[in-house]
Amino acid sequence: MQRTKHLFEQLGYGLAAMSTDAVADSAKMADFIKAGYPILSDSSQAVATSYGVFDLLGDGVAAPAVFIIGTGRSVQWSYIAQSVSDRPSAGRILEEVLRVSST
Repeated sequence: MQRTKHLFEQLGYGLAAMSTDAVADSAKMADFIKAGYPILSDSSQAVATSYGVFDLLGDGVAAPAVFIIGTGRSVQWSYIAQSVSDRPSAGRILEEVLRVSST
């Protein structure tokens, strides 16, 4: 995502990641992977639960997921993983951003 971040920003979208780790651990991960976008902490799992991805895979953590949030904080598109390694490519996410931007 870091390599394509500028493309999302050109379209008026920002990137953020969310982790169910504690704030300090999320910050360490952001530094470790040199993320150019925030990694937010959801240590109470409240956000992951509200989006229906907490413990979805029965492993006690949030399933990998991508949400495109539009005007009014509405979910315009989502991708919820079926396994821990299931993730859409940055290209696929960018395609969806372009699609929802044109509607």
